[in-house]
Amino acid sequence: MYAHTMARILLVVSATIALLLPGVAEAQDTPRFGVVMGYPAQVGVLWTVANRLAIRPEVNWTRTTTESVSTPTIFTGTGVTTTSVTTTSAINAVGTGVSALLYLRTGDALRTYVSPRFTYARTTSSSDLSAVLPSVPPAPIEMKTSTYTVAGSLGAQYSVAKHFGIFGEVGLQYGHNSSSPSSSLLRTDAKQTSVGLRSGAGVILLFGA
Repeated sequence: MYAHTMARILLVVSATIALLLPGVAEAQDTPRFGVVMGYPAQVGVLWTVANRLAIRPEVNWTRTTTESVSTPTIFTGTGVTTTSVTTTSAINAVGTGVSALLYLRTGDALRTYVSPRFTYARTTSSSDLSAVLPSVPPAPIEMKTSTYTVAGSLGAQYSVAKHFGIFGEVGLQYGHNSSSPSSSLLRTDAKQTSVGLRSGAGVILLFGA
């Protein structure tokens, strides 16, 4: 919910700036290198190779840790026993990708483009089950997931000033992922494919003359 709210705020602010400053960058030469900060969470570099072509590599990283405490109640022949069990888990996700921006309109502050995109992400999750199953040796169970995604988008990029720009894009994407656990106990390998819409928005900080 928080991420979606921030995305809406970013789009509203970007649209407001674009309306208030319609012609600031029309006569300026846009620098060829920049840093991209976008939603969904990503940090990348924008390299304008030619007047109608730019390359945008990106990276993202997320680490999540969870600690859960359960208190089971066990009825015995002589009474009731209550114990506390703590289980910890961690998820580490690293992703990278690259987009090509093929500009359809150039020469002023607003530039439209089509963008083929490829991404790869690797997620590793581990859970410490030794507290739940005391008879099992204290070794965490790990799950590794690899995800490949290809997408095509239509986007617009607006140069608010010589060293600052905004962009937004929407399109279709196809994804494929495969998961496999490191443990041989109850081993389940899984594969999944998905097709759906994708969107993105962000800001660009440009450097150079």
